Amino acid sequence: MESEGETGAKATKNLGGHVCQIYGDNVGKSIDGEPFIACHVCAFPICRPCYEYERKDGNQSCPQCKTQYKRHKG
Repeated sequence: MESEGETGAKATKNLGGHVCQIYGDNVGKSIDGEPFIACHVCAFPICRPCYEYERKDGNQSCPQCKTQYKRHKG
C-alpha cells in the first residue's frame, strides 16, 4: 500500500504534460518532443507562456513548491 505522500506525488506527475494549472491551456511539448515540465522537483504542470512569464516578470520560481526555475532549452 502506498503512503499518502507517494500517491500525491504520482498524481501530480500524471498531470504533467496535459493542462496548465494556471492558465488552463495545453502544457505542450519541449523541443525534445516530451511533455513540457517547468519544475523538475514537483512537476507542477504549467504551459511555456506561464513559465516564461514567471521567469521574466514573476517570482522566477515554481508556483507550487517555490523551487527557483532553471533555464530551459528553446
